[in-house]
Amino acid sequence: MAKKTVYFDGFCGYTVAAVTENGKVNEFSFEKRGANCAVGDVYKGRVESVHTGMQAAFIDCGLGKNCFLSSEGFLPDGEKLEGEIPSLPELKAGDEIMVQVVKLPVGNKGAKVTARPTFVGKCMIYIPDVPFIGVSRKIKDAELRKNMEYSAKRLKGETDGIIFRTAAPYAKRSQLKDEYAYLKNLYAEVKETYKSASVGELLYADAALPVRVLRDTLSTDIEKVIAGNKDLKEKLEGIINLYPAQTRCPVQLYGGKRDMLDSLGVSKQILSLTSPRVELENGAYIVIEKTEALTVIDVNTGKFTGDYSLEQTVYHTNILAAREIARQVRLRNIGGIVVVDFIDMQNAAHCKALVEELERALKDDKAKCSVSPMSKFGLVEFTRKRVGSSPLPHMIKPCRCCNGTGYGKTSEFILIGVRTELLNLCADGAKTIRMDMNAETLARLTEWRELLNDLNSRLNCAIYAVPHKTYNEDTVKYRTDIADSEIPDNAIKLI
Repeated sequence: MAKKTVYFDGFCGYTVAAVTENGKVNEFSFEKRGANCAVGDVYKGRVESVHTGMQAAFIDCGLGKNCFLSSEGFLPDGEKLEGEIPSLPELKAGDEIMVQVVKLPVGNKGAKVTARPTFVGKCMIYIPDVPFIGVSRKIKDAELRKNMEYSAKRLKGETDGIIFRTAAPYAKRSQLKDEYAYLKNLYAEVKETYKSASVGELLYADAALPVRVLRDTLSTDIEKVIAGNKDLKEKLEGIINLYPAQTRCPVQLYGGKRDMLDSLGVSKQILSLTSPRVELENGAYIVIEKTEALTVIDVNTGKFTGDYSLEQTVYHTNILAAREIARQVRLRNIGGIVVVDFIDMQNAAHCKALVEELERALKDDKAKCSVSPMSKFGLVEFTRKRVGSSPLPHMIKPCRCCNGTGYGKTSEFILIGVRTELLNLCADGAKTIRMDMNAETLARLTEWRELLNDLNSRLNCAIYAVPHKTYNEDTVKYRTDIADSEIPDNAIKLI
């Protein structure tokens, strides 16, 4: 099994996490610290309206937009229940209710919530008041699954539920018992807080990004963890030391002057997520287009012409595309229906093998995926359950010049790129840097105190910014070691 490396960095109020395997980024998270809402957060809400025809209700949780609560079950498909799951409780406008965020707000839609909160640990998911036993689908051995189900029955109460995660087989029974007791007591504290809380009050916040990433990825196939600064390194070491010794791995401190992710070759891969076009290693490419209802992916041979026959050329390209598609939907956190237009093939065995390869590649995804057979038109459909938020809203926004039909980089993402370039120029020995940039982007830069403080603490050079009203938002031109006469009167000295 290939070894993975996990990167963490924190700057300008954001935390970044990336997981690479054989040098390729397979997972990426980008989160603003202190964000208003996160998947797993539990709130005290008030019912604003009930829609019987939709079997749903809208809940005010103090998040600006009302949250959507439906009667749909939340437990994994194909698992055996020990009892009947209660349906959506009888609600009326004005009722107060405890809810947990299961899907973040998207566009004009508010967050989706459930009335049955769950609490996630390293080895298990605790489900209060629902008699349920489940085992991660990634545990394939039938005998091991049977043993885990038996252990769950011995461990849990009659009215509660447990889903064992992939780390459970490596833990001692005493560790499982302690984690179960902790999660159960955590729920008891949340219930107690709920009694005296106000509507819209946060009752429980899920763990910060580093904790969540390590909780989900820390296992024997993680080779090392690299931290971007000393404070983050100490925090990560404290988190890792809480886990069993066999799953721990060393935390290295990145000591370079350049931007960590850029110097280690990760930033370029992250930046590629902002483009709909993804190049394959043989010269072919795929195009990813998201619509309101679904995501469409087109596969093209591009520069790849093959060596033997057209059928073999197409088959080889489609196989590479299937593997890359599985990687891209994880990186971009694409959810819902995905339709893939593979290149047409004549061989029925190749068509079947292609669908099987896509299923195999998607099995590494922690989100649940379901693949349909290839249609007579050569299309393959699959669904993916989105877990958490997508990093793309932090990186791109609808273009204001084309009425939303295209996308441009967000000001925050542009300025994080400016930070990377300034760090690299200063590391190369520049003593004076002039930046010519869009006036509005510069105004955003001068207001972002966290970014300026970060640069001031790390750079030992003078930085001047010159505003231009005619520049595009993401246009920034750099000049180094210039004379005083080359700095215009309207330049702003940042450092």
